Amino acid sequence: MDIEKRFALLQNTYAASIAETANTYDKLKMLDTVVEKRKERQAQTAPYLNQQLGIQSFEDVFYTLSEIYGCANWSVKKTEDGYVATATSCKLCALSKKMGGANPCNGWCLDPMLAMLSDVGKIDSKHIAVESTLMAGDCCKVFINVKEVKCQSVNLSTY
Repeated sequence: MDIEKRFALLQNTYAASIAETANTYDKLKMLDTVVEKRKERQAQTAPYLNQQLGIQSFEDVFYTLSEIYGCANWSVKKTEDGYVATATSCKLCALSKKMGGANPCNGWCLDPMLAMLSDVGKIDSKHIAVESTLMAGDCCKVFINVKEVKCQSVNLSTY
């Protein structure tokens, strides 16, 4: 088996494992608790992940994770206020729906990404909003508002 096939097999196996994990936690009525505990650790691990993966921009977070995990097909566009990232397909969501319908988005995808985005942009997570996910809609959409951050950082005492 060539390296590309092995890599794709590992990506698919990883996505299936996460989907199974989310569905198991959901059946045990522990999903929300586990997701919350994982979220608490994301801010601590995000700087390390960004450094290890060479992530230096908002776009890098989406594109690098897409390349590594082969899960969601993220595209990122610059807007007047910052960035909007959109994914129209995701292996993890599709597999999780087939395995029982538990939502893996926050605990294993979005929360880690939001922490990485906050770290790389040195912004508070309140400036990042998830509008929709593929678990409930036709796309996953994340907004990053950097214009609001820049406006807040202006020193008014200089005027």
